[in-house]
Amino acid sequence: MKDHLVKATADGVRIYAAVTTDLVNEAIHRHDCYPVAAAALGRTMTAALLMAANLKNKEALTIKFDGDGPLGKVTA
Repeated sequence: MKDHLVKATADGVRIYAAVTTDLVNEAIHRHDCYPVAAAALGRTMTAALLMAANLKNKEALTIKFDGDGPLGKVTA
């Protein structure tokens, strides 16, 4: 299955759903992530995609988690 983003609207409500398996697997492969880091990166990337789905023209979005745990920083 290919990755995809689906948008729906009804009575002033917007709904977004995404399948990002291929995107996340590519990022995990490129960054050579351990399982916990892979989960954090995948969730952060998916969240960034869902939030950016509403942006216009040349707007940009960055999500950054700066933790004091073993992962440290996660940025998408």
